[in-house]
Amino acid sequence: MQNNSEWMLKYYSDEAQAKVEERRSTWTPELQERVSKQWSELFREVEAALDQDPAGAEGQALADRAIRLVEGFTGGDPQVTEGVKAVYADRANWPVDFQRQMAPFSNKKVWAFLNLAMAERKRRA
Repeated sequence: MQNNSEWMLKYYSDEAQAKVEERRSTWTPELQERVSKQWSELFREVEAALDQDPAGAEGQALADRAIRLVEGFTGGDPQVTEGVKAVYADRANWPVDFQRQMAPFSNKKVWAFLNLAMAERKRRA
């Protein structure tokens, strides 16, 4: 939420924008650093597990971690979650510095694995 993210607000409904703005005060640089580290660790672990079945125990554990990280930002709010999805669906139009910042998290194979694992998780629910 730090790093001049005002451009992202256009992807959120008015209600979700208000919720994001409200959460901004709790999103400290220390929290950002901790969450970035957790995402980096998750990405490394998913990269190491790409030969595993996303529906298997390890794939499901990795999907659970990804979901918890996303929910840490969204608070589990469906409107904020939809905004996050809209941001990521429009990667081609991200500002250059944000693209650079997010480059370590751009491995398409990792996202494909996590998406399959999360789809399996939903299917089982």
